Amino acid sequence: MVSLFKKKKNDRAKEEASEGVPDSIIKSYQTLRFPEDRKVTVTSREFQLFKKKEDIPLTWFERLAGIAGKIISVNPPDAKTKADIDSAINFTGMRITSKDVTALVYLTIMFFVISSIILVALALIPLMGILFISAAGVALAFYFLKYPINQMKMYRIEASSQVVLAILYMVVSMRVTPNLEQALRFSAANVTGPLAWDMRKLLWDIEMGKYYSASQAMTDYIAKWKSENEEFSEALRLIRDSRTHSSEKAEIILDEALDVILSGTKTRMKHYAQDLTLPVSIIHMMGIVLPILGSIMAPLAAVFLSDIAKPEYFFALYDVILPIFIIWFINSILKKRPTTFSQVDTSMHPDLPPQGSFSVRIGKKKVNLPAMPFALIVGLAFILPALLFFAANPESIISAKGTHDIVSMVMSMMLILGGAFGIATYCILSNFQRISIQDDVLKTESEFEMALFQLGNRISGGIPPELAIEKSADDVKDLSISGLFTITIRNMRNLGMTFREALLDEKYGAIRYYPSNLIRNIMFMVVDIARKGVKYAAEGMLTVSKYLRNIRETQEYIRDLLQESVSSMKFQAYMLTPMVTGLIVSMAQIIIKVLAILSSKLSSLSAGTDMPINISGGLMGGGDMSSTVSPEIFQIIIGIYLIEIIIILAMFMTKISQGENKVYMWYTAGKMLIVAVVMYFLVALGASTMFGELIASAVEGITG
Repeated sequence: MVSLFKKKKNDRAKEEASEGVPDSIIKSYQTLRFPEDRKVTVTSREFQLFKKKEDIPLTWFERLAGIAGKIISVNPPDAKTKADIDSAINFTGMRITSKDVTALVYLTIMFFVISSIILVALALIPLMGILFISAAGVALAFYFLKYPINQMKMYRIEASSQVVLAILYMVVSMRVTPNLEQALRFSAANVTGPLAWDMRKLLWDIEMGKYYSASQAMTDYIAKWKSENEEFSEALRLIRDSRTHSSEKAEIILDEALDVILSGTKTRMKHYAQDLTLPVSIIHMMGIVLPILGSIMAPLAAVFLSDIAKPEYFFALYDVILPIFIIWFINSILKKRPTTFSQVDTSMHPDLPPQGSFSVRIGKKKVNLPAMPFALIVGLAFILPALLFFAANPESIISAKGTHDIVSMVMSMMLILGGAFGIATYCILSNFQRISIQDDVLKTESEFEMALFQLGNRISGGIPPELAIEKSADDVKDLSISGLFTITIRNMRNLGMTFREALLDEKYGAIRYYPSNLIRNIMFMVVDIARKGVKYAAEGMLTVSKYLRNIRETQEYIRDLLQESVSSMKFQAYMLTPMVTGLIVSMAQIIIKVLAILSSKLSSLSAGTDMPINISGGLMGGGDMSSTVSPEIFQIIIGIYLIEIIIILAMFMTKISQGENKVYMWYTAGKMLIVAVVMYFLVALGASTMFGELIASAVEGITG
């Protein structure tokens, strides 16, 4: 079967001609991986891609649901639930049925209920444990029931990041050759991610005879996306209907198709940005204000209700349950995020270090170093002194009865500083070079629009592409993208390559220096269009440059819309959260210290009287502070919560403004952690120093 992307081979003559190219350039060429040449032909690569998708191993959910479906056969409870699950399964391509999902839900509930009854019968848990374990089973079963629908939403977000480019490629293809199936093939060959597989599956269905024409297939495809992305669906409809009009009218309709997808993206993001005000406020209240208000009461509860308010309960609430709730709430907000644009792919960049590493130059040699050892060294530099101190003074951390001075508090904070600095070191070292590469690619993409316009103008004057690119190099010599033209010219002169070979050659092509999916795909497209004639090449370049300008303006508009929400979260992460948590920790130390003094005084008063009611015993566990959470343990719990909330805020902020950009997310989290924990340390230490001894002395004076 002939491949859709025909692979080009270099002959030996061109290998010998490469002697005129500097060794540094040839070495850089040789370090790069390059995809197969993208030539759109009427072949069946769709079958290979479709089978490749089928060969992907089943996910954990598909395996569980498949096993459950073999054990019992249960229909969904109602027609609507069945329709929703079937729709989600069809949209995502899961290899299960709605009966399998329902069977998994029922078996999950049965397993938890039966397990809780057995545990009660064996006296391993109290009778009330049945209720809690059964509730956990119901919650897990509900998660399984909604899993296909949630996956469909995530699939939509991932696929939708390519819809603007998909429409762009189809519009350009239709302007050159008004053939709907060829436009689908051209777009499917250039987009990436889930949308690429989705479109290729549609082409495979056409080849298999499921549809008698591309128009009929497009009609079903439009209906599929109608509820998920209305503007994408409308743009596809306009492209489909453009074939039935004259060439002049068809061009107007095709321009309108791209305008529809861009304006729809603007409108969706505008509404999303407006709706973000409430979720950001809820996260601020639920994630910061209310937990902090609760932490104010925590020291009192720790002293007066020491048998109930145990440290492990505080840890479970603050460091496990609360972060899980905030992450769940944030994900529910992010699922409503409209599509924007595809992410920058730097995986083919020659200077990209391996995952979790960074590059340094030792002499003339470039070495990749893992970031983890450096992170461990930084973290242990803070943690080890604290561990040695508490090993020598265990009473300072075990209970509130020990000596709790400023030294013990600083040592407990060192544990938090070590953890935060270790995480931040790993995040920054493993991502700072990737961020730099991303910024370079983004800068190059922003200049590509102008370079393409200049090249299109030259070619439109009747100049062959080989000569036009040489003249265009002078027009863009001040831009970083000028290197694309310079290397192309060098390849044509020194290696005797054609315009196509100079750009796209597997070993020496100029496109290798610009590992951007956008630039690579458009240059493939330009070269393919140029085969039909200089006129088509010029028109395609000018059309694409105009569309790229519109896309860039839309991106800037979206950034402006989201700026307020992003700024609010930055303020929470850098200033508000660390300052308030630092004050709470210092207050907790002061409160526990004061209550310890009062407890001791009340115990002595109670011991010297014949009071019928033991005041100290009723209020403070018999005056024994040994079971009360210590200020140092309380600080560690709050410090861990601070680290978690900073990472969560970095995740939320990145996904709102950048989408699924994990490099930016972890790099931002590293920077935020450093600033936040330093602020937290200074505020907590300063407040404890200023007010702690003062209040303790006042209490000692009052009680005599």
